[in-house]
Amino acid sequence: MLTKGAVEDIIMLHLSRREPGGAEPVLKKVPKLGKKVFLSDWEIRRMFKPGSAQVTVPQNAIISPLSHDWLDYDGISIIRR
Repeated sequence: MLTKGAVEDIIMLHLSRREPGGAEPVLKKVPKLGKKVFLSDWEIRRMFKPGSAQVTVPQNAIISPLSHDWLDYDGISIIRR
């Protein structure tokens, strides 16, 4: 019976091969990422003004799935700036 550690060792051994069938690292340039802002449900609710039909968030903001759910349910649009 293989243990979890033994399975990991087999996978890593296979992936470390540099011959056909083994995985080689892909060397490509990754664009520099700016600082991402994660907005939770609590933060979005604080930004929302009652009676408004939209919420303004930073352009690079990551919005939590729960926030998307209640914004969609209430018909509130997200404005990215």
